[in-house]
Amino acid sequence: MSDPDQPDRYRSRRKKPRTFGLRFITIIFALIALLMVVVFALGMACGARWATTAMAPSTTEAVPSEGFPLKQGPWGEVYYFPVTIAAPYKTLPVGALEATGTHWFFKNFSRDDLAAFLQSAKVPAPLRDALLNPAVLHILPGGIDVTPAFDSLLTLPPDSRKEIYQCLARFPENNTQLFYFQTATLEQRFEGSGVSRETIGLFTKLSCQYGSNVVFTGMSSLLAHLQNDNEKMRFLKALASQQTMLLRLRVRSGSDIDALSIYWGKGRYATDVRTMLKSIAQETDWTWFDIPEVFPPLPSSQLYSYPIVPDNPPTDAPVKHDVNWTSFNFFNEVPDNSFANPDYVAQRLKAEYEPVSGNPLYGDLVLFSRPDGSLVHSAVYMADDIVFNKNGDSLMDPWILSTIEDLTAQYSFQLPEDQKLTVTYFRSNSF
Repeated sequence: MSDPDQPDRYRSRRKKPRTFGLRFITIIFALIALLMVVVFALGMACGARWATTAMAPSTTEAVPSEGFPLKQGPWGEVYYFPVTIAAPYKTLPVGALEATGTHWFFKNFSRDDLAAFLQSAKVPAPLRDALLNPAVLHILPGGIDVTPAFDSLLTLPPDSRKEIYQCLARFPENNTQLFYFQTATLEQRFEGSGVSRETIGLFTKLSCQYGSNVVFTGMSSLLAHLQNDNEKMRFLKALASQQTMLLRLRVRSGSDIDALSIYWGKGRYATDVRTMLKSIAQETDWTWFDIPEVFPPLPSSQLYSYPIVPDNPPTDAPVKHDVNWTSFNFFNEVPDNSFANPDYVAQRLKAEYEPVSGNPLYGDLVLFSRPDGSLVHSAVYMADDIVFNKNGDSLMDPWILSTIEDLTAQYSFQLPEDQKLTVTYFRSNSF
């Protein structure tokens, strides 16, 4: 074949007539062009087939074995799929957590009250003296703040540790200091994490067992004790991982779209939900619809994410993105930061919500309270036993989907063993 960059030299060596050579070259190029067209067409066809397969909802696949159906209800055929999430290394707040220090706040306690409590908790006398030392005991207008030394944290007897942690859990001021983990997840958290056995041992010493949960405090002190920055990151990432779930609605061609739209469509989002469900129900025999698609913008952007520490913190006090802020702002386009104030929460609850007399519906508030009526936790109802919530205002706590059963078990840690949490439901007057 000729070299297109040197046509004259090539033609000077040809012995056949010039017209034949041109005709021969033309035929060859025509065949090559035809072949390229055929290949391109086949490629486009295959590509279109791949794109259609990848983008179109499945019409024949069975429910995956890892999916579990919820009870039947007005929410439709809903399945949950267990997943684990974890914060990326670059967002782990190692410096922020380490800088806060370990603080135990005893609300409305005097020094004598604390001394009596430590004695009743059977804290050994030398350790009591260490915790009552003026160097670590700070008297504040609303109570006492104790900054225990790392050695004091490690030497607490197990029974004393549990009683102290339970006392701390009763005061919201300690929410950022206490971390709860399901015992069954600990092995999975640390397996393959690269965290040393020594660090895991220290974590175990600083924890206490309560039912199906492990309760841990002293995060700041433990991080400061670890000398290796990579070890700190690995440890924090292991603890920051959370078990949650994907929530999906199975929509069939014969599904009652109106009924599903009434249940999952709230306020200004009702029309959008009906439009989405109707369009996908017409396309296939059945397909999955991700429930978070019906969420308002705020919770939709938060789900499965962790709070981010700003590089340059504002001069104003940071907003507490805690449980009540999360629950009461669920349907707000612009979040009301006053919901971090318990008194404001009580005021708005009384003025704008009514107790649910029948079965709860999507968007209802789920309130977890002590026997005296004081609020411990709140969440937003989804379906069956599933809620949207955030466990506290710690940087380690993401916005996730949880079960009412798990949350009840976790927050019962704050109560004496002879008491139980009550779970009640409230509905906005605007629905």
